[in-house]
Amino acid sequence: MSQDSAASDPVDFKSTAVFRLLEKAMQEDDKGLAVTLKGIYCFKVKNEDGKDGIWILDMRDGKGKVKFNGKEKPDVTLVMKDADVVELMMGKLNPQKAFFQGKVKINGNMGLAMKLSVLQEQASKKMEELKAKL
Repeated sequence: MSQDSAASDPVDFKSTAVFRLLEKAMQEDDKGLAVTLKGIYCFKVKNEDGKDGIWILDMRDGKGKVKFNGKEKPDVTLVMKDADVVELMMGKLNPQKAFFQGKVKINGNMGLAMKLSVLQEQASKKMEELKAKL
């Protein structure tokens, strides 16, 4: 990712809302999601303007943390377009299909990448809760 294409503001991304929902779901989680995943996920996301953003999901301890442009060394990195992150985490895009269609590129621990469905489920549940309140 080049410096001139790196975004310094998460509001430049549609997926920011998804990562915020995911962080909220993680903090409210009483089933031990972080213990289940036990690793560091990196989402490298490109928005429609060609800007790159990085979200780090640190699931090593506690309930986990989400950081924009975090510096932690990831166990697995997922490279995706902004809109595809939203579709994936909302349950509208199957992770395996996304991989085979080239919508997501995975580097690192494939075992952690396979557990992505757990994160996806948490995000989509939280979205459903929000819709029900509206």
